[in-house]
Parts: sequence; C-alpha cells; structure tokens
Amino acid sequence: MHISFTVEPDPARARRAIRTTMGGKLLRLYILGAVVAGVGVVMSVNHIPSGAAPVALGAGLLCFPWLVSRAAAQARTGMLGETVTYELTDADVQAHTRSLNVGYRWESVQAVRETPEFWVLTVAGINPLAVPWKQLPAADAAEVRAFLVGRGLLPAGRQSALGI
Repeated sequence: MHISFTVEPDPARARRAIRTTMGGKLLRLYILGAVVAGVGVVMSVNHIPSGAAPVALGAGLLCFPWLVSRAAAQARTGMLGETVTYELTDADVQAHTRSLNVGYRWESVQAVRETPEFWVLTVAGINPLAVPWKQLPAADAAEVRAFLVGRGLLPAGRQSALGI
C-alpha cells in the first residue's frame, strides 16, 4: 500500500482536529468547571461568603479548554496552517509540510480512534496525529481502513462510517 494525498489548510478543520486529538481531556475540564461553578452558585444563593471563589474557579475551568485548544492550534501552525501531504505505506504514516515532517512507524502506533472526520493515531508520549480520512477518495479510505483493521488498530464492523 502506498497512498499519498494532499490537504489544503483549513482553520475550521484544524480546530476540529485539535478538539479530536485532545478528546475527553477537554470534556472532563468542562464538566469539572460546571460542577465547581454550580457548587459556588449554590453557596452564593445560600449566602455563604466564600461562594464567589468556586464560581470564579468554575468559570476559569470552563474557559480553560477553549484557551488550550486555541493555543494548541496556534502552536501547531506547521501542521495546520500549511498544505499537508500525508503518505500512508505498509511501513509508516507520514505528514509533510514545508516546515515540518511528522512520521510514525505502524509498530509504534498503539491505537487508532475513528471519528466522523479523522483517524487519530496515538503513539506513546507523543502528540497524536489526526489523519483526515474524509479527504481520501472512498476506495483509498477503504483500503487504509482494511489495513488498520488487519493490524488490529480498528474494529472490523464500522465500514458504514466510510460510506461504502
């Protein structure tokens, strides 16, 4: 297998990729912020003087994931602000831009999470790589998905996600 495709920069897709790669980490912060803010509101309603502190902390926690994803998007301008060429082979996956090259051997990929727009490749201790499989032609996407299923990185039963 040797599949190569080029993806033009798209700020909206870049933000979706950041949110996808950060996954549940941001959701947990939103939930924690809502709970802490809720406790602060209850304290304030019951006229407990220190109720404003949890409200402020909860509001900060609610804003933090948005700030983190924005900062991460700006920090990864090499992958998100430039044209990216992805190469998927039997040996590895690579993403190339004019200023940055990222590549992982399939042996080092621990897991692949499939979302409606990306395959998120997770490698220990390294930022995950979001491969926008929606940008692939359907036949190539099916071939890569079959390869990932064959390596045990994706479950076999979700062919409908590819629209095939």
